[in-house]
Amino acid sequence: MAFDKEYLARSSVALNTGMVIASGSEPAAPCLWTYRSAADAVATIVAANYFASAVYQLSLNDMLYISASDAVGLYYVSAIDRAAGTVSLTSSGLNGSVDTANLVDGAVTNAKVNAAAAIAYSKLAALSSGNVLVGSAANVATSVAMSGDVTVSNAGVTAIGTSKVLSAMVSPLLLKYAAVAISSAEFAGMYAAPKLLVAAGGANTLLTVHRVELLMTYVGVQYDNGGVVHVQYDSTANGAGVIASTTQAAADFFDATSTANAFEGGAVKQPFTTCVNKGLYLSNVTGAFDTGDSTFVAHVWYSQVPSV
Repeated sequence: MAFDKEYLARSSVALNTGMVIASGSEPAAPCLWTYRSAADAVATIVAANYFASAVYQLSLNDMLYISASDAVGLYYVSAIDRAAGTVSLTSSGLNGSVDTANLVDGAVTNAKVNAAAAIAYSKLAALSSGNVLVGSAANVATSVAMSGDVTVSNAGVTAIGTSKVLSAMVSPLLLKYAAVAISSAEFAGMYAAPKLLVAAGGANTLLTVHRVELLMTYVGVQYDNGGVVHVQYDSTANGAGVIASTTQAAADFFDATSTANAFEGGAVKQPFTTCVNKGLYLSNVTGAFDTGDSTFVAHVWYSQVPSV
């Protein structure tokens, strides 16, 4: 069904009260109209140019209260071209409702959102797969990909990267680990200059050796002579530091093949001044090794415990 002028009625001369002085063929202020159609839906009635036949009756900003077959609504004439015979309507809302066109940008504040609104996550802006929202330096929620030591999948499953958990990250009371490369020159010279394995932990701390695996990679020339090898506290020369481990005979390092030698914790009774806040060093007693070009890696398992 098309527009029927019999169902269009002007309810007021103008929205303002009092006398209206006309200017030409148009009133001084918008008029209020009513239109009723039992056959047409709102979508049909408000479609462009439905009111083209009334182009000379309507004026820009006139209000139309429309009662259609499916709903009612309040609209205003948003564009009119009498020469072209076109009329366009825009919703003004009804019964307290406000449509998008009549909502001022930025007008909705946090206080206007009901605490029980339970806004669906689907209403948020798209968030890249696996990303999380993090407050930026400007205090704005920003989509970022998790990185560093921990990652997260789009299923919410977190994972710690390979070799990401280091001794420095755990409680000092837990077992710690260090790997130290030792050159042939450092090994041969550790009688006079003990090789540092683990630095001192600080005041009122004691480094306790659990186990040391000293892995030798044979190069081509054997070691000979030398003295008993051990781990000691502090860098005292000639193996004179307080012993912190069991010992290995010098001959254990004369092999012409790659070998592994194990040391266990073996500290003996000693005053705090000789071991508290002291580093762990590899040294030997009675004399230095001669010749030899094999290299080593010392794998050290230890704990750092408080002394008070």
